[in-house]
Amino acid sequence: MKKLNYVFKNTFINMRRNPLLVVATMLAVLVSSFLVFTTLSARAIVENNTSRWQNGVHVVIFLDDRVTSTAHKQLQDTLESYPEVRMVEYFTKSEASDEFRLLFKDQPELLQEVDFDILPTSLRINLNDPADYKLIIERMDGNPAVKEIRASGEAIERLLSLTNTLVLSATIFAALIAFAAFILIINTLRLTAYAKKKEIKIMRTIGASSTYIRLPFIFEAVFESLIGTSIAVGLGWGFIQYSKTSFIAESIFDIAISDTYLINLTLILLLSTIGFGFFASFVGIRKALND
Repeated sequence: MKKLNYVFKNTFINMRRNPLLVVATMLAVLVSSFLVFTTLSARAIVENNTSRWQNGVHVVIFLDDRVTSTAHKQLQDTLESYPEVRMVEYFTKSEASDEFRLLFKDQPELLQEVDFDILPTSLRINLNDPADYKLIIERMDGNPAVKEIRASGEAIERLLSLTNTLVLSATIFAALIAFAAFILIINTLRLTAYAKKKEIKIMRTIGASSTYIRLPFIFEAVFESLIGTSIAVGLGWGFIQYSKTSFIAESIFDIAISDTYLINLTLILLLSTIGFGFFASFVGIRKALND
């Protein structure tokens, strides 16, 4: 018990020796962990939304009203015969009007100005593989019954590409800040070890093991890292919960992420932080113990 008291007492004594470096280290770990937590959570949210969109309507073909309804039906039958197509739904003018009223129910001024007669009938197409939307566009090109074609696949591809770029950029930035935190921990421990050089020599003379001498430094590095990461995770959870009730969630972008994913991500970050602290402390006082 006395040994444990010594370790904890010296851990906090060491931290009081260089308070500014300790605070700077915690802030660096905080920023790095927050970036990792939020970017990985954002990627999971984007993937959930992408999956939802991919299971919905992939191609919308707006039909020319000057062409007969028989031609519309023939076009629908043709589309349903394609092996790439899972389902085709015919959307009438009336259904298009009801959909528009539902989407813009909070904008009564806009609804009063819209001439619903100009809304076209359409075919909503769900594909077995969303990537096949280009084949549908190519086959419908020049068809007299087709007025306009819109596809969600292109937007999804751009969104995923943008997300991957942001995740990569944030990861690189987080790694640079983590490296800065690593250097700060090493310098903090080296300064502390230098100030306690005589004490360390005396402890080695009376037979104290290297592990026992290292423990206060290890606890200091792990403690600083855990505080920074814990605050970052708390901010990350708060930011996600806020986003669920913000204007973002009220748009087409659904802030859908499971608590299980967030808990697993939290545990991984905390365990990684402990490993980070152990490694930084080992590097930081290795020279002091070998002298």
